[in-house]
Amino acid sequence: MVSVKVTVAVGSRKVAAEDVSDHRASEMLKKAGRDVGQKLSAVTCAVHGSGPTNVRIHFDKSGAADLQYESCCDVLGKEIGKVLG
Repeated sequence: MVSVKVTVAVGSRKVAAEDVSDHRASEMLKKAGRDVGQKLSAVTCAVHGSGPTNVRIHFDKSGAADLQYESCCDVLGKEIGKVLG
């Protein structure tokens, strides 16, 4: 499975999901990371055969998610969009 780093805005700083003091919120954030990681595990680039790396999700104060990742090319980015879109 693809590893996903999950952070959330707490005040003016980013906090790792594991460090969120509210257990329920922490578990929800970690589950979101696992779900995305599972979906991305099936995605590979048709040109290079590689998958996404350095995958991160950041949740802002309003709960909106920002997904970032490294990819070999635009082909992989389009495949990721299809899976998560």
